[in-house]
Amino acid sequence: MTAKISASNNQRLKNILETIANQQNISHIDGLLDCLNALVYEINVKTTGKTKNFQNLLKRLLPNSEYIQKQRININDFTILKVVGKGAYGEVALVRHTTSQEVFALKTMNKAEMVKRDEALCLWEEREIMAFSESEWIVKMLYAFQDTINIYMVMEFVQGGNMVNVMSSYDVDEEMAKFYIAEISLALDFLHNMGFIHRDVKPDNMLLDKNGHIKLCDFGTCVRMNKNGKVVCNVAVGTPDYISPEVLSSQSSNVTYGRECDWWSVGVFLYELLLGDTPFYSQSLVGTYSKILSHAKTLKIPEDAEISKETKDLIHAFLCSSEVRLGRNGIEEIKKHPFFKDVLWKWDEIRTFTPPIVPELVNEIDTSCFDFEEQTDKELLPLAKSALVLRMKI
Repeated sequence: MTAKISASNNQRLKNILETIANQQNISHIDGLLDCLNALVYEINVKTTGKTKNFQNLLKRLLPNSEYIQKQRININDFTILKVVGKGAYGEVALVRHTTSQEVFALKTMNKAEMVKRDEALCLWEEREIMAFSESEWIVKMLYAFQDTINIYMVMEFVQGGNMVNVMSSYDVDEEMAKFYIAEISLALDFLHNMGFIHRDVKPDNMLLDKNGHIKLCDFGTCVRMNKNGKVVCNVAVGTPDYISPEVLSSQSSNVTYGRECDWWSVGVFLYELLLGDTPFYSQSLVGTYSKILSHAKTLKIPEDAEISKETKDLIHAFLCSSEVRLGRNGIEEIKKHPFFKDVLWKWDEIRTFTPPIVPELVNEIDTSCFDFEEQTDKELLPLAKSALVLRMKI
């Protein structure tokens, strides 16, 4: 081989190595190894694998495949300490890495269940957001891997529970509400600037870290916006009590909407924080959906509600038509709303401010802020509370 050819080959090899080392590239080494394992699995279990040629190929690939799989991070590297949550696709558990002894949250998702609902799941978006955001507002993912049954995501363990726990344990006043609405607004603004819409903003998906600050989680319903800041969708995704009218309308036809659908959910959250229930609650899904679609008539704030006119105005500014909804032009118009006048913190320094509630934690594996053990599976997975595809006709 001549020196010129050798130099050319070395450069090509360098280019390949750079490509497979890039974690944001679909051809990253982990993806290629997944393909190798998938190929071996297909040959090994399918009918075609019984032919002589495939058996010869399997004989060559299987030893390397098994060795590589053992070297890669896998479920055996973790010890499950406690299950802290369950959902439509699987569960979240507190785990300890057996070598480093570090504590993480492990999200396990069943592949079969995910395939059944593929139109509602945005796995690649979820991975990209948590793995590459580098934001204190977003729950961080450290590792992701799979086996023949499940997909696993190893995430930072956010110990402080979620806003559901806060609302059930404390009487939230307006000053507290200002803080939490500001933090979730900043978290959503970061996500929107990444180019994504969440579509399932609710108290369950607002975790509190050990200091009491909000971290946004559960990005399985996220979708990337186009260059105009919009998405076109014909499937209504979200949780019934928090879903916006424009997203709900998409279940019957192609509907274009943008980040403003998340601000609707923030309005529902604010209402619930201070008044104790969601504004469009009904005993039936049809009733809830009907109220949301006719929100101009059905949105009512109780006359005896002890909240300021600024709070009432902000609720109405969020829970209105998408064309005039507060936040549709960005977070700056939210910051300027009178609801936030005279706050004790600065928006760009809010995470240095002591939150209204700071979790009391004993150690790194304290799960006292999660009340999972007090709930049944039926309560954890109600149809009306799951972030599923909504197909009910109105």
